[in-house]
Amino acid sequence: MPERIRLGAGLSAAEAHSHTLASDGMVTAVELVRAAAAIGLSVICITDHDTLSPLEEATEVGAELGVEVVAGEEVTCAFPPGIHVVALFIDRAIRMHMPLEDTVDAIHDAGGLAVVAHPFMPTWFASITEGRLRRLLETRAIDGIEVRHTAPVLPGTWRRLDEFCAAHRERVGALVAAGDSHFGVHDLGRLVSVYPGSGAGDLRRAIEERTTSPLRALDPAGPPLSLRLGQQRRSLIELNLKRWRGVVGGRPGSPSAGAVRR
Repeated sequence: MPERIRLGAGLSAAEAHSHTLASDGMVTAVELVRAAAAIGLSVICITDHDTLSPLEEATEVGAELGVEVVAGEEVTCAFPPGIHVVALFIDRAIRMHMPLEDTVDAIHDAGGLAVVAHPFMPTWFASITEGRLRRLLETRAIDGIEVRHTAPVLPGTWRRLDEFCAAHRERVGALVAAGDSHFGVHDLGRLVSVYPGSGAGDLRRAIEERTTSPLRALDPAGPPLSLRLGQQRRSLIELNLKRWRGVVGGRPGSPSAGAVRR
């Protein structure tokens, strides 16, 4: 039996950032929900890259297992540098490759919450730098920020990120931890967001009221090498081909294009 997350009375845990075969994950949404139930998660936010995944079956399975599914999307902003913003609780897909500020606005227009993904990574793409985040907060308030994530960072990054969030507390929103799961049972539960209450509604309330807490929870063994290599192929080749063909991203011809605004 897998290890389960243990929390105090009245608290629950959520994975705020995860992926399925709809983008560059290696599991179906149903498999992800079953893995979440096995370790004691109350909520799983499925946030595939630049697409709003079909979640009807996963939601039904989750209802049977006591796991609520939140519809989300990890949105790629304009290049360079292609900053990633996680949209949670959205009712329609968000178009990729818009300016960062427009992406945040579009998420709010879609009824969602905007959470900055894996900030302060030492890369020129996908992440957001301290200076760019400061400029964003001059004109926009965000709903949350991943203060603990599983992406690689340089020594001192967590301290720098904590200091930044403390200095901009009124604008950065909730402090979230995200495991960025791509492999279901192999990596789910590494980092979770703890919040008061139980279901998805309580999670949204906790983000809005800034009562979430990051927690390093479990230490799963990780996926075998074959799965890691398969995931890299999906991420670097197959997903980019889908973007180019308009299968994801809200371009004309995309299955979600009719639901995209801005």
